[in-house]
Amino acid sequence: MLQSFEVIKPLFEGQANEHFQFKVNIEGNDYRGIFHNEEVHWFQPQPQPQHNVESIVLELVSNHLPS
Repeated sequence: MLQSFEVIKPLFEGQANEHFQFKVNIEGNDYRGIFHNEEVHWFQPQPQPQHNVESIVLELVSNHLPS
């Protein structure tokens, strides 16, 4: 299902509204989104079904966040 995952340079780095941007490849299709306030927010197009993908992405992003 999920073929690759990459955390892209954070948006608004070092500011109060810093967001982590990510990119995933699912079955040959690239999807991007941001992680903010413990939630995944997808850019268009969005993967379907989202719930299954979001649980995987939440775990992967959490592993990349600074402590």
